[in-house]
Amino acid sequence: MATIYNSDARKLNKLIADNSIDTTITSPPYFDMKDYGHKNQIGFGQDYNAYLEDLSKVMKSVFTATKESGSLWVIIDTFKRNDTVIPLPFDFSRIATEAGWKLQDIIIWKKDKTVPWSRKGATRKIFEYVLFFTKSSNFKYYSDRTRDTKDLKEWWIKYPERYSPFGKSLEEIWEFSIPTQGSWGEGYIKHFCPLPEDLVRRIITLTTDEGDMILDPFSGSGTVPAQAAFMKRDYSGFELNAEYVKMFKTYLKKNLKSRVIEYERSTHSPSQEEFKENIIKLRILKFAKVLIKKSKIYDISISHILAIRSDETKLGAHQVSAAKYIVLIEPTNTIEQIKEELSKIIGCAPLSKFGISAELIIKTEFSEFESECENQELYIYSTSNTHKFKEKTANKKIKINEKAIISNIEISINETAYRSI
Repeated sequence: MATIYNSDARKLNKLIADNSIDTTITSPPYFDMKDYGHKNQIGFGQDYNAYLEDLSKVMKSVFTATKESGSLWVIIDTFKRNDTVIPLPFDFSRIATEAGWKLQDIIIWKKDKTVPWSRKGATRKIFEYVLFFTKSSNFKYYSDRTRDTKDLKEWWIKYPERYSPFGKSLEEIWEFSIPTQGSWGEGYIKHFCPLPEDLVRRIITLTTDEGDMILDPFSGSGTVPAQAAFMKRDYSGFELNAEYVKMFKTYLKKNLKSRVIEYERSTHSPSQEEFKENIIKLRILKFAKVLIKKSKIYDISISHILAIRSDETKLGAHQVSAAKYIVLIEPTNTIEQIKEELSKIIGCAPLSKFGISAELIIKTEFSEFESECENQELYIYSTSNTHKFKEKTANKKIKINEKAIISNIEISINETAYRSI
């Protein structure tokens, strides 16, 4: 189903079936600040209480139309009247809560392009509120889909165990530029307050799946239904201005095919896959480094560790990879006792937090250890730097008197490249 109704959002309950909507994304009319060109519009020409009553009616209808796993996202802002700030986001939150919605989060949308002036008693406005509500406690929310794998400091290299393989989690301030008026839709649609495509795309990614139904009861320029269509979701919308509806349909018809292809390509982002791989590699190698350091507590002297990434088909709930660690030690106790003590180290923090399913094999003779390394392409790391290999074993034999971590994992990251970010 994909429809923009040239109709009043207050009639939503007559046109949208109960329990049919997955996510609603909208920005209600900004009270009397904007005239959207229709005599029956909500906001313009109303007093504030009547305006809130109409919004309440719409939100109750949206609540009834939403599935139990569904959500509501509202982009909204304060405004000033008679030298007083009107806290519209908070008033809206109250009426939404009274309608049954559960407020889950408040996000700040930091706008890049805003008017470059302020006035007495008011600083320059550079943000709006994004209110996130859900119908129940059992709601869709896919945080791993929107993690950041690009704008990271160098610390992810040295502390990979502290970073999700999917990237840095979202923070409560989102920065998206306001679209230039008339630019959205290649000039097809000129609207007072078009939402940034990237903002809408993030919300859709966070709380919906392909084939889900997305609603915007105040469709305006059509950013929400357009993004829904581009991302292979269904959509419903309401818009009183027939000209907006007509222009939206023209734009969608011309751009749908190319934008769906663009979306499909973006869902297979090599950058996120590459980051995930690097985090896993760094964790496996650092695990060996920390094991060498912690073993000294039990007076165990580890001279070499061979870290081999192994089968990852049977990982536990919080494990990201599996590895076999062949450890060369100078025996001071029985092998059984040493293995027991090393197992204690592995079972406690910090190593227990690495998400590595570790298999431990102990060797006491260098010749036995060296034979494990034969006929493989391996990389040699120092015991202090496991994010940049020193050399390949093919080019140099392992030295008995030089402590090292050897692995079938190849990684070489220059941490200084991330210090300017």
